[in-house]
Amino acid sequence: MSTLKKYLPRNRIWLFLLPSFIGMLIFFFIPAFVSLYHSLTFGGSFVWLRNFQNTLENFVFRLAVNNTMLFIALSVPLNMIIAFLLAALLEGLKQKKFFLVLFMLPLVIPSGSVVFFWQSLFADNGYINRILLLNGYDTVLWFASDWALPIAILVFIFKNIGFSLVLFVTGYQFIPKEYYEIARIDGASSFQIFRTVTAVYMMPTTFLVFMMSIINSFRIFREIYLLLGRYPNRSVFMLQHFMNNQFAAANMQTLSTTATLLSFAIMLLAIVCYTLQRRLTDSYS
Repeated sequence: MSTLKKYLPRNRIWLFLLPSFIGMLIFFFIPAFVSLYHSLTFGGSFVWLRNFQNTLENFVFRLAVNNTMLFIALSVPLNMIIAFLLAALLEGLKQKKFFLVLFMLPLVIPSGSVVFFWQSLFADNGYINRILLLNGYDTVLWFASDWALPIAILVFIFKNIGFSLVLFVTGYQFIPKEYYEIARIDGASSFQIFRTVTAVYMMPTTFLVFMMSIINSFRIFREIYLLLGRYPNRSVFMLQHFMNNQFAAANMQTLSTTATLLSFAIMLLAIVCYTLQRRLTDSYS
């Protein structure tokens, strides 16, 4: 920005920024206000919080919320733990770049190819059922049973492990290596080194990975929708399914109300995580 100010008048700088502001206005701010308007009205009249009350009392909505929270509670910690352990294992390896590229591949693979891969494994006539038949076991309807939730978690980890791994590997680069040497000289155990050095310096990265994993848990809906369908097993009927079905039924009030509740929940979670991260970092520094 300072370089631009040096060579361009102030009004010319805003001309360069104007396309981004127009894009944000059209695709983010205006839809957000329209959604908020629909969540407070019915038939053109303001009903204020009645739509929120009706949505919160909706059994299908509560089922979707419970399933979504369970999915996040299981998939996000698993994704973070596996990525953190992999980052620790890759630290110091000469082939680290190769493994990073390998784990990042699912991010660039089209969703259709990802879905085809998991369908070829868990479909009714997929490879896993063929192996079960060859060994004398009955086939399992993986997508129509309670196994659908573990499969959805596997898809999430497969899709997002590379992104979390890159963040953790980057976080490791900012830990001063001399701190490890000083801790070892002082006779600190491996757990003490992890608690006083690694955990402290990785805390900002950990909170970033946590927030990004939660956001990505909502973005995995495309793969889950293609894999399990519009009305999947009860255990994996999530908020995205609920919202997608409301959109298909043109129920703008319920859809907008759900979107508003979800936006405020994510904002509140981000504020809590940021505040907690600052307090924990200050307490250890």
